[in-house]
Amino acid sequence: MPDIPQRLALDLQRSMQDLQRERERTQKLLAELDRQNAELDRLRSSVHRESNSRLLAEEALDETRDRLQLAVEAARLALWDWQVPSNQVFLTARWGEMLGEIAMEGYWAAHDFRERVHPDDRAGFDALGRRLLGGELQNAVSQYRVRTATGWMWIESHAMVAEHGSGGRPLRLMGTLADIDERKRAEAEGERAREMAEQASRAKSEFLANISHEVRTPLNALMGLTRLLMDSPLNPEQRNWLELMDSSAHALLSLLNDVLDLSRIEAGKLNIEQVRFGLHDVLNEVGALYAEQARAKPLEWSLELAPGLPAQMQGDPGRLRQILGNLLSNALKFTPRGGRIRVVAEATTDAPGAGRQLRLTVQDSGVGISPKQQATIFDAFTQADASTARRYGGSGLGLAICSRLVRLMGGRITLESALGQGSTFTVTLPLNEAPVVDTGPLTAPAELDELEQAGERFSGLCVLVAEDHPVNELLMTRLLQRLGCTVRVAHEGQEAVQQWALGGVNIVLMDVQMPGTNGLEATRLIRDREIRQGLPHTPIVAVTANAMNGDREACLAAGMDGYIPKPVSPQALIRAMDNAMLLAAGRPARIDAQDSHPPQGAPHAPAVAGALDVDKLRRRLFGDDETLRQLAQAMRSDLAERMTELGKALQRQDADHAVAHAHGLKGSLGSMTAERGARLAKGLELAARSRDWSLFERALPLMQAEARTLDSALAALLSPGSPAA
Repeated sequence: MPDIPQRLALDLQRSMQDLQRERERTQKLLAELDRQNAELDRLRSSVHRESNSRLLAEEALDETRDRLQLAVEAARLALWDWQVPSNQVFLTARWGEMLGEIAMEGYWAAHDFRERVHPDDRAGFDALGRRLLGGELQNAVSQYRVRTATGWMWIESHAMVAEHGSGGRPLRLMGTLADIDERKRAEAEGERAREMAEQASRAKSEFLANISHEVRTPLNALMGLTRLLMDSPLNPEQRNWLELMDSSAHALLSLLNDVLDLSRIEAGKLNIEQVRFGLHDVLNEVGALYAEQARAKPLEWSLELAPGLPAQMQGDPGRLRQILGNLLSNALKFTPRGGRIRVVAEATTDAPGAGRQLRLTVQDSGVGISPKQQATIFDAFTQADASTARRYGGSGLGLAICSRLVRLMGGRITLESALGQGSTFTVTLPLNEAPVVDTGPLTAPAELDELEQAGERFSGLCVLVAEDHPVNELLMTRLLQRLGCTVRVAHEGQEAVQQWALGGVNIVLMDVQMPGTNGLEATRLIRDREIRQGLPHTPIVAVTANAMNGDREACLAAGMDGYIPKPVSPQALIRAMDNAMLLAAGRPARIDAQDSHPPQGAPHAPAVAGALDVDKLRRRLFGDDETLRQLAQAMRSDLAERMTELGKALQRQDADHAVAHAHGLKGSLGSMTAERGARLAKGLELAARSRDWSLFERALPLMQAEARTLDSALAALLSPGSPAA
């Protein structure tokens, strides 16, 4: 019995412990329940928000569809949707309305739609369809005629690939159809009017040419007889009369020349030359002529050639003389005795990154021109007022011809003037600096000056170099780095497209012949993506060993902005990049890059005495002997490999293999200044292209002998005693 209280106490203690555990378990369950309830509340809230978002999205989609429908109706467009596998084309009701039939949307068989196309337009219609279905195009615009209830109607179709299959094949095409019949009629009427205007202009030009001939003949006789009479014994009065006759004859001849110039400009028959000339010489010659007249009047005269104005320029020196002469003639005519005339020529840049320009300023202290009269001062046969012509003479053609010549030369002319305060005429022209032809060593100061100027323009540019040959890659990379550019390299066309797609590329230097996707195909891919994605135009320059007739046109047709053949000199590359960036910005190029480089194998090109022109090569590398050694090592390896492959190509008579290796060898040897070897490689390439294996077999030993000579010259560059070592 004494143990009973103790057992009861123990039982009570155990019960209390069990109760405590149950209490803790209950609290955990309640906490878990609270957590589950909170999660449930969160899910309910999320579902509510998702439901609201979906409703809002559906409302926004409905609103967008309504706006699109209203826009389509306002533009009076028919929509079409072609599920390619079903061969059924869905067309909206507007299509039936355009055809003059029942305005009801529905499905048409693709064949029936094609049958409505005019027979003369069907070939183009089919060709565009094949390109869309073949995946060549993602978007297309075409114009063709279709049969309606009342005849033929011109329509404009916009098409796009809306859906692709797993293999990339188009599965769905969509687009719009618009009635452009009125536009086509207006274009046809405009074309007829243009043809009639051109006929009238040609008739006027022919008439003026005939009149010129008829007038010049007696005028020349009159001027000649006048000069003969002036050489005969005359009294002062007779001599004065003859001088007046001679002055009038020259004025008539000048007027006749002005009328003919204006006529040629209006008819589009006046050509602007692009020749190399001394800019300082032209300005000084014209200035000297009018300076004498200014001092005789007398007038204060000054001609200022600003520092930095290039001595040489590419353009039309005759027309430049004509522009400046007309402006100076007016300044002399309308400036009273004791006045002043100031002429300033300078090189300027209007905006950062823009090309340099020639600015000519002719300032006088003459009678001036009122703001009202300035509005028509550049019109033909116009002077400031009627009294001006009576007091000073003139036909009013000089400034009109100046204005039109300046526009033809890609520039502009402006006027600042006020009555009684003189006039300032400013002519701004593209400063197409004359190219430096890489036919001999430049002096060190000239080369450093050109590179320094180019470095200021190109510093910080990201240049993508697409080049599969290691020698050419190294040369191009070193040159661009010297100009302050950041360089990316791609060894194949598709890789070049991928590098470009990463963004940040300012200009692409694209080799044409590369393995896989070549440079032309890569350029087309880049241009297609720019159009589809609305990206800005990236300048692309072809840098290629292809220098045959038609190669340049093929590059430009593919979408490139410039073309320069290998081997590439620093000066030629600088101008090609300048021109490409100017053209991409919608501005006139300075000079065609190909004009700054002598054709390969030109008959008058100076021959190099040795296998390599080491001095010229070192100059291209800016005296970098380490790079010269790297090039020599790479060239030895490449030369040995390509000679082996050319021998194999001859044994197998594999034309494609022979062309590829001969072409690559031609480019690398040209870049290494091995001109004799480059010409031999070009001969091998031409023989392989024509599959003339007899000629190829005779030329290959010559190339092999030259290769041995080149290898010795390259090995000498790598020897310890060489200046490059």
